[in-house]
Amino acid sequence: MKKFLACALALTLTSAMFASCGSSDDSSSSKAEAKTTTTTTAATTTEATTTTAAPESTADSTAASGTESEGEAAKDISEMPATLKNYEEASVYFKKDMDVASIVEPFAEKDYENDESHVNLSIEELAGVPMLKVEVLDQDNGNYKIPKIKFHMEKFFEGHEADLEKIFTIKADVVTKAVGEFTGDDGTKSLVPGNFMGAFVTQPTTGEGENSWNDLYDFGEAEWTSEWGSYELTMRPGIKDGATFVNSTEPQYVSLMRWGIPNQADFYIADLRFEDEDGNVIACANFGK
Repeated sequence: MKKFLACALALTLTSAMFASCGSSDDSSSSKAEAKTTTTTTAATTTEATTTTAAPESTADSTAASGTESEGEAAKDISEMPATLKNYEEASVYFKKDMDVASIVEPFAEKDYENDESHVNLSIEELAGVPMLKVEVLDQDNGNYKIPKIKFHMEKFFEGHEADLEKIFTIKADVVTKAVGEFTGDDGTKSLVPGNFMGAFVTQPTTGEGENSWNDLYDFGEAEWTSEWGSYELTMRPGIKDGATFVNSTEPQYVSLMRWGIPNQADFYIADLRFEDEDGNVIACANFGK
């Protein structure tokens, strides 16, 4: 029952998010974007870039299905590194001494007055693996609001921008970790991250000071037994016209958002992997191991 209630709530929130994310003035493609420091978002926004939304999503969707973990034995966090599918050969790794704010930032509409949450972005080791930690700060009627972050592709490929247009597939190893307890409909409490549902998006430049919006993968995962869950997110901009990046020094983004949940859970990004059409890894020289 606790999973049924949580999934029903998550799907309700997902429907609401899709209703807002599909329009051209959606917060996901908003003109108003948050200023950041290395670790904490500011309360003000800037008109740094304008984005335009795709008229409708062509994303792969798994929003209705989650990881079936109920009934399994809880796994210790020490087992997590072995679940990372791309860590041995990724394009981008996260290190403790990197300038977080220069490569990734949150985004929101109307100074976070809508459904987006402020976040803390930092590098933290999880079971010995340095990762980008996304800590969600804001609640609305007891539910944690939506964190939305975007990675600066022009920074990852600085000095070799020609490689941007070679990207066909993008992968990310993501880990969710419970911070607060999840309460089931029967009042039972458990330290689990629960639902991990959201969207994986590309925002290439149009060449006119704007970025297109390409929702390519709507994911739906869940963990109901262990304190943590591990997932591989995959999207393929190469299969959609206008979704691929271009050879340019202008801002272009890979964006990730998680729909709202009733319990407190952080998520961590261990790596990013960019592949060409043949599946070969495209290196980011300044962000390798």
